Amino acid sequence: MSAFPARFCIVDDDSEFVEFLADYLRARGAEASGWKSAEDFIEAGRADRFDFFICDLNLDRIDGVDLIALIRAQTNKGILVVSGRMGPDAFNSALAAGADMFINKPVRFDQIYHAVSSVYRRVGRDQVKPDSFWLFDPANGMLVSPEGAEIGLSPVEARIVAVLQAAGTEPVPRAQFLDLSSDPSGSHRNLDAAIFRLRRKIEAETGLRPPFRTVHAFGFQLIQPMKTSMAPKSER
Repeated sequence: MSAFPARFCIVDDDSEFVEFLADYLRARGAEASGWKSAEDFIEAGRADRFDFFICDLNLDRIDGVDLIALIRAQTNKGILVVSGRMGPDAFNSALAAGADMFINKPVRFDQIYHAVSSVYRRVGRDQVKPDSFWLFDPANGMLVSPEGAEIGLSPVEARIVAVLQAAGTEPVPRAQFLDLSSDPSGSHRNLDAAIFRLRRKIEAETGLRPPFRTVHAFGFQLIQPMKTSMAPKSER
């Protein structure tokens, strides 16, 4: 597999930024298509035409966060946010919707290149056979990928996985996760941080996408089969 995506989608209301970034990516051997709004992109076709997405958050009508959620519902490909919107709320909202990385404008194109490469190394190897499954070992706090890689889970992460598995492929509302945190306040921010750490741990240790996705404005959903290991603690 190439170390860099072949087909880019850029959505940003700054047409000059889109044009120059597309030219920069093409000079590095990639195809790049750009749109000034989420509506233009949606009208143009399906998200699965592309290997990587670069999105702004400050878009008219359909906001960038909603666009990210729409893209994530259709594909597991990498999503990089490049935006002038500042603050932890923008960062948390983008990641909760399904973005992989967030960098602030103003930004150099070489920074975008390295950010894309970093994300693509993690998420580019996400091709899992349809009949493969993940294994959850609650007794030992372990998640095992379809390829056999083991991921040690913290108690909070294990409880998150257990709730997802119990729901099967049905989306689980965020409120159902809030009492899993060690923080008695049940903060949404703490939940987002826990989900973010779990995603990154899975990607770093397996090279695969996590077997769950964000359901924008609702919660989270298991998207790959997961079975339970009944092995007692003494077996490991």
